[in-house]
Amino acid sequence: MGAEIEVRNTINLAGRGIVLVGHVRTGAVRMGQVTVPLVLGHGAARRLEVSAVDRLSSMETRGLAVGIAFRNPPHLDDLKRALPAGSILVLEEPGKP
Repeated sequence: MGAEIEVRNTINLAGRGIVLVGHVRTGAVRMGQVTVPLVLGHGAARRLEVSAVDRLSSMETRGLAVGIAFRNPPHLDDLKRALPAGSILVLEEPGKP
């Protein structure tokens, strides 16, 4: 079972790296899940692997707020272009085509 995340922001946290902040719309977010292929910068589309998930407090009622870090993340600007605020990030279990 994967997850769908409504993206709110992407930030660079000191000591943590690039973190995508969003609300879980469906499913559950777990370490090891991968994104659907994303076009990042000028390179070919690639999948990002979730390396950490943190539950965040939120005043909004859109669902569970989470911070997601990725193994070998792309440049912050590339991730913001690929997943702007309001877009939906789809996570899948590893090994899916």
